Amino acid sequence: MARRVYTIAKSSTFLLILFVILIFTCVSNIQAQTIELTLEEAIGLGLMNSSGLKTKMLSLASAGADVQVARASGYTNVSLSTSYSHIFDQPTLFGMYVAAKDEIVVGVSAQQPLFTFGKIKTGINLAEEGMTQARLELEEEKRSLIMAIKRAFYGYILAREVLAVQEETLSNKQEAFDIARMRYDAGLGAEIEVLSAESDVENFLPEVISARNEVDFAILAVMELLELGEEEGEYDIVLVGELEPEYHTFTKSELVDIAMKNNFDLQKYRTGINTAEYQKYLARREKYPTIAGFANYSVQSGYDPETGENKFSGPDWSDLLTLGLTVQMPLSGLFPWSAENAKAKKSEFDLESLHTGLSSVKSGITLAIQNILLSLKEEEAKISSGEKRVELARKYLETSKKSYENGLISNTDLKDAQLNLNIAQLGYLSAIYNYNLALYDLYDAVGVDHM
Repeated sequence: MARRVYTIAKSSTFLLILFVILIFTCVSNIQAQTIELTLEEAIGLGLMNSSGLKTKMLSLASAGADVQVARASGYTNVSLSTSYSHIFDQPTLFGMYVAAKDEIVVGVSAQQPLFTFGKIKTGINLAEEGMTQARLELEEEKRSLIMAIKRAFYGYILAREVLAVQEETLSNKQEAFDIARMRYDAGLGAEIEVLSAESDVENFLPEVISARNEVDFAILAVMELLELGEEEGEYDIVLVGELEPEYHTFTKSELVDIAMKNNFDLQKYRTGINTAEYQKYLARREKYPTIAGFANYSVQSGYDPETGENKFSGPDWSDLLTLGLTVQMPLSGLFPWSAENAKAKKSEFDLESLHTGLSSVKSGITLAIQNILLSLKEEEAKISSGEKRVELARKYLETSKKSYENGLISNTDLKDAQLNLNIAQLGYLSAIYNYNLALYDLYDAVGVDHM
């Protein structure tokens, strides 16, 4: 009888731990409302909340304003001016006043660039390239965020699946402990087997706790990407999805062609090359003159030359219209040591450097695509074999349970069967996750967020 009381007391520790975990889970569910998000919903929420996207949108708007400024440099510049001046001692000449004591002048002036040797047009092109770059950065920010959310989302799904595997393994160890206890109570087993099985349960509990913590860490990573504020902290976020491989059929040449069009680094280099071309052209044109036409029209208040009195009404106001041309040319640009020539030379070096970098990036992308395709094949083979390993390990564990219950194998053999299933399950999940990660790496190399 003492023997039975002993084994029940030993098993109460595990039951107490499960009871505490259950109570804690129930209390947490009472305190927080659960919100479920699919991958598409998480992506939509992340795009809506992203401060990075909002910053890029503002940069694009600013670049658009720069284009308007550049275009305005070719328009007629019109200005209105007015002035008032007071002379305390009016000058006289032969007894006549030569200036009004209180003079008012109102004028309108206009200036229109006539010929700039392409400098205005090039300035507009530079501003438009800046706008193109801002648009590319906005699209890349969006694509990168989507890929980051996908990685974090499936990182959470992996952590959740690993937790399920660890909980199943703990359940198997608890079942083995129950079998050992029943065999001991029936006089068919030794006490050492009961103690070993119970120790196995206790030793595996930290693995379950660690797996549960990984789930919590993973959901925090997702919430950070979604930029959920304090008000969302009152809710429990649960991601809904399955850890499944996203199988696709690719050819290297097809992927390289897509990458040449969509890869952000390549597009950035191309935009940089266009910008450098315009800067090179502009640097050369700085030595050329700028021709502009101008017109000024002004009216000036009158005065009485004999008395010096101001006349602010009537025909005493005088007007003046001036038309002309201005030619501006930096003569220093004619000398080989001038800053204009140095800028032109520098722009040539910058352009050559960008062409070299573009060629290097192209080679790197092609190599990256080839390596990722090999990784996908490797992980796909691991998934195929891993699925069979899990199936065989599960059957072997079921057979081992029956054999152990009938005393045909030892407790150590049963532990090995449990461990084999655990390793096979974790390896299978890891292969699926690594396959999807390699797929996302391929998307990054190509420059898309889905295919």
